[in-house]
Amino acid sequence: MECLRGLLLLLVCFLCLKAQALPSVKALSWVLLDASSGRILAELNKDQRLPPASLTKVMTAYMVFSEIREGRLSRMDRVKVSEQAIIRRPEESSMYLRVGEFVTVEELLRGLIVASANDAALVLAEVVSGSQKAFTEQMNKTAQKLGMTESLFANSSGLYTEKHYSTAKDLGLLAVRISQEFPEYFEYSSSKELTFRDFHKKNTNDLLFSKLPVDGMKTGHIKAAGWCVMVSARKNKRPDKKSERYIAVVLGAPSNQDRFVAGRALLEFAFSQPSTFKESF
Repeated sequence: MECLRGLLLLLVCFLCLKAQALPSVKALSWVLLDASSGRILAELNKDQRLPPASLTKVMTAYMVFSEIREGRLSRMDRVKVSEQAIIRRPEESSMYLRVGEFVTVEELLRGLIVASANDAALVLAEVVSGSQKAFTEQMNKTAQKLGMTESLFANSSGLYTEKHYSTAKDLGLLAVRISQEFPEYFEYSSSKELTFRDFHKKNTNDLLFSKLPVDGMKTGHIKAAGWCVMVSARKNKRPDKKSERYIAVVLGAPSNQDRFVAGRALLEFAFSQPSTFKESF
């Protein structure tokens, strides 16, 4: 009995030490998740409603991949760019699509995920649902099915409006679902650059260029949202070992650098824990 009590005391002390070892993160809200189970391993203000900025495009991508899976769309389908999909405000991220030109769904997905192109999001919304309004209605239905109960989407790109918000918990759930259902997402989000015609853009996820085994997922920034990042990394990529994937979602960081410092700290914390880490929370 004394031996059992000693072991329990050691376990309690071990868990307390791990809790104290959580990194200090400069952000309004964040979550760290195990992608295989969807379990939240650590969090701060996970249910706080905040503008998701371009992390919205992960939901747009989820819906496009769902259409492809159901056979209603193909990556090689060529679609026409409408007048309504053209971006005219220079401050918006764009891949500089032209009215009337034909582009493939594949090209649009790369523009959406790698370059965070708002015009790609608008075209894809029209391809999936016929109009922007119909697409946002479908986004919200999909969010409810996924269990994202604290989210409301008003557009496919992430532009700010009071009726467009989510939480770190909901976005973490979305990240887990897309990693489980559509691992091909990482073919895009791991790309370090995009070239489309004479347009060339570096992926804004700085952690892709770090020594961490990061394979994307998405960055976001608008004035109302601050600096946001959803980032994934895999441990044990060797085929003879079971891979562990961790996902961090950071919302409302005060600067571009702070969001990446936060993402790196959370992933490094996850990787530094023993294999019992996931089961102990």
